[in-house]
Amino acid sequence: MTDKKIGIIGCGNMGEAILSRLANVIEKSTSIMVSEYDTARRGYIQDKYKIIVELDNNEVMKFADIVILAVKPKDFDGVLKESVCCGVSEKKLLISIAAGITTRYIESAVGSDIPVIRAMPNMCALVGEAITSLSRGKSAGDADMKAAGDIFALIGDVVEVDEKLVDAVTAVSGSGPAYFFYMIESLTASAVAAGLDKKTAARLVLKTALGSAKLLEVLKEDPAAMRKKVASKGGTTEAALAVFDKKKFKDIIEAAVKAAQKRSEELSKG
Repeated sequence: MTDKKIGIIGCGNMGEAILSRLANVIEKSTSIMVSEYDTARRGYIQDKYKIIVELDNNEVMKFADIVILAVKPKDFDGVLKESVCCGVSEKKLLISIAAGITTRYIESAVGSDIPVIRAMPNMCALVGEAITSLSRGKSAGDADMKAAGDIFALIGDVVEVDEKLVDAVTAVSGSGPAYFFYMIESLTASAVAAGLDKKTAARLVLKTALGSAKLLEVLKEDPAAMRKKVASKGGTTEAALAVFDKKKFKDIIEAAVKAAQKRSEELSKG
């Protein structure tokens, strides 16, 4: 990756998350170029990272060996047709993080001989704890996937999935942070209702969530097995879990994921 020139078109939250990690491992002045259309955002990125931020996306296309398309889906067609198509070649790797935009859709504009990879990182990239799925287009080879994997490993973990499963990935890890935020929000409100002050409740819930996730990561045990270790027979945890089962908690989660997957399919282009 260090011998490649990397460009990022669009430097919103996700584009900046990638830039911030890249800036720590490669020479910014010679190896990274960014473009951003918003004037205030452009000035912020330029001041913070001490790099020139282009207004013209074509400059990034000319400069970079690897181009990360980090623009919003609503702006994607304009960037694709006005900039990417003009500067693309078989020697350049295109990586799109735009939700709902398939590799086939991009290839229909730039040509099926152009290496294209679809990446689906999640919001946790902002703190370096993302999980990103990578899906290869028709002409993306192993070396292209390795390069993309090296880049996205800087913001968290990486998995490769067949593109037909990206809608499922979106429903699980793309939307997933909101599910956990909702759980934490609800548990905190319940703690307050039980008599705790809000600050203490929030701290208890957040640290419990972080610790529980860390236990699963470090011990590498099945979550069902860990749940049983906490839930003593006839104890408080068992009483709470019985309510979850009665309210069909698992069915609610499954229905929610299916709804998100269906919506992702409806919004998909290509």
